Amino acid sequence: MTYSAIADVSNVLIDLLKTEAEDERNPLNPRAITLASPAETDSLSNVELALYPYQLATDNSRGSVSTITSGTARQDPPLSLAIRYLLTAYDQTGDDSNDGDDRGDPLDRQRRLGAALQVFHDHSQIEPEAAPLALLQEETLSVTVVDEPLDELLSLWSQYPNATYQPSATIEVRPVVIQSLNEETFTRVEDRETDIGRHTNE
Repeated sequence: MTYSAIADVSNVLIDLLKTEAEDERNPLNPRAITLASPAETDSLSNVELALYPYQLATDNSRGSVSTITSGTARQDPPLSLAIRYLLTAYDQTGDDSNDGDDRGDPLDRQRRLGAALQVFHDHSQIEPEAAPLALLQEETLSVTVVDEPLDELLSLWSQYPNATYQPSATIEVRPVVIQSLNEETFTRVEDRETDIGRHTNE
């Protein structure tokens, strides 16, 4: 069962950001990266970078997928999704782990957003077997930065009336695969008897 596929992919992305934040060249604080919507993040929290899945759509990029057959079992095709994430850098000053840095500097927010986008650009293909956390699928994940129109981005933020707009970008991840539970067994034909007679002319 892979009903956890959406959560698994989100965890992989967050873990990737935190792992890359350990690099001294990266300005991100791994302890200040989280999975949260703008409504869940306020100025009193210690969040500096947040990722939030805001849109799910069917991914048809692979074309039609046929029924999966394994041994004597036949399984319906999986559900393939494309997930769009809102990536946001926040204005934070309350985290004492920043060695005196002014995390409220708007340029600093832009640097953190740029660093996160750099991580996803450098890891635009994530192989399941190489993912930092388990991904129960064989298909390679593709991560791309999406040019979301400004009016749609502002419309998205308007869904959170108590949240102040912050520098943001959107990324898309596909395919996120959810396997079907519809499965049936069948019996394979191993041997077939044939009776071929020879006609003779007398």
